Amino acid sequence: MFRARSEFKTGLARFLGAPGPDLLTLTGNTTQGLNIVAAGLPWRAGDRVLLNRMEFPANVYPFLNLERLGVAVDWADPVDGRLPLEAFAAQVTPDTRLISVSLVQFLNGSRTDLASLGAFCRERAIWLVVDGIQGVGAIPFDLRETPVDALACGGAKWLMWPMGTGFLYLSPRMFEAVHPVHAGWLGVKDAWNFRDYALEFLDTAERFEGGTLNWMGFTLAGRRMARFLDLGSAAMWERVRRLADRLFDGFRALGVEVVSPPDPEARSGIVSIRVAEPQRVLERLTAAGVVLSLRENILRFSPHIGNIEADIDRALESLAASL
Repeated sequence: MFRARSEFKTGLARFLGAPGPDLLTLTGNTTQGLNIVAAGLPWRAGDRVLLNRMEFPANVYPFLNLERLGVAVDWADPVDGRLPLEAFAAQVTPDTRLISVSLVQFLNGSRTDLASLGAFCRERAIWLVVDGIQGVGAIPFDLRETPVDALACGGAKWLMWPMGTGFLYLSPRMFEAVHPVHAGWLGVKDAWNFRDYALEFLDTAERFEGGTLNWMGFTLAGRRMARFLDLGSAAMWERVRRLADRLFDGFRALGVEVVSPPDPEARSGIVSIRVAEPQRVLERLTAAGVVLSLRENILRFSPHIGNIEADIDRALESLAASL
């Protein structure tokens, strides 16, 4: 089990461009990773966290839960469906200690400029936490080049891992700051000396794992990740981008309202549209074999590397017949 864990994390570190596996901990989902960070930092009454009003709730509730400690939550407002640096800068105060944002927004697929936001945060000693589930596995991510302090990600979307698998990356400075709120027997240095009871946490991020993991899930995840490493993240992103652009252009040609960003640099693998009677259209597309999601009356399409151009064309034809 422990050898398998080491091999998995080594491969994951390669895929993410992480400095090494010691700063990665395996989790069951994105929420667990975000809660490790939110609950483990040394907060003081009067500290402030900056979120935004486009987030999926998994990246909101762990920080709202800090209000009981006297931590205040501020909100950045989106601009034309995007979150530019200016939206965050306008809400930062001298007491802002952390900004948490998704790499890709779940509803319209808007991609955050983490390079600019990360540099802004580093200049002000603000933690930058990222929810990666809507982008990691499609969009290349190099943690050596991207100035983030934490990246939490479930594996069940773009990574194509089984449900109940995920990871958390902590930067070296974040690792030093976060204390394990939940102490488990496998998170200590001498775990197999059962009755020693010395609570000496491991010197690696495995201190946050604590107990037995979903090893059936991670075994399957390891096979998927090995395939992704063979393909290369750049080649995968090029395919996803090309398919998503084909969808975007096709929706525009049909006269459908596209709510995803028009700027290609702000797009992701998610392309979302707004139509009349979205539930009816969803049902007709599903019956035609098109897999998509309905979120807050928005239809969301997410082509991945397993799709081909013919799939996109069939989705567009089915949509045209459903309008």
